[in-house]
Amino acid sequence: MKKNAWFSQKKYNVMKYLLMLFSIMTIFHASADAQERKLVYDVIKNGNVIGEIVFIEVISDQKKMLSLTSDVKTKFIFSFSDYAAETASFENGIMVFSSFYQKQNGSDKAKKMTIASGQYYKLIDDGVSKLITCEPITYNMLLLYTTIPEKISKVYSDNYQKLLDIHKVESNKYKLSLPDGNFNYYTYTNNVCTRVDIERTFFTIQFVLRDV
Repeated sequence: MKKNAWFSQKKYNVMKYLLMLFSIMTIFHASADAQERKLVYDVIKNGNVIGEIVFIEVISDQKKMLSLTSDVKTKFIFSFSDYAAETASFENGIMVFSSFYQKQNGSDKAKKMTIASGQYYKLIDDGVSKLITCEPITYNMLLLYTTIPEKISKVYSDNYQKLLDIHKVESNKYKLSLPDGNFNYYTYTNNVCTRVDIERTFFTIQFVLRDV
């Protein structure tokens, strides 16, 4: 195996390990005295359910752990499948770790991590890392599911690895602007996101909170 390929595989194995570790920690804390919340969303396109999203939040003392997995199968011109897993960990309101993994049609598309390192954040994208200086991250994409962004104008994207603009468009609805010119709309009831509208050029997909 070539050296670069070996390092890439090693980084991928590290991500798999961290995702597994996050799942174990979630189960452990949920079985102890931590507070756990689980939300399940149907993924809907043209009125048909094409997948589901499972969101888990675990809070223990001043630590908060979030995870989201999505599994989608549909047909455009051809069959299409998409699997994604995101995690984030906060301590005293500051994000110390996040990850984003995506697979489409059986092939890896994205493997990313953001790790707090002193006054820096280390960004890892498919094995390539860099350090950036920025203010401590207090709000990321996963928090959009359980914390209404009332006084928030920027949201950290674990996929794009940058801050994105968000603003209120209705009393309980917020618009998130993506770097590619597309938009997501988040609708809330009792401080919980009950619907996400993913608006793209050629299609719209909804995430609708399921009664569980």
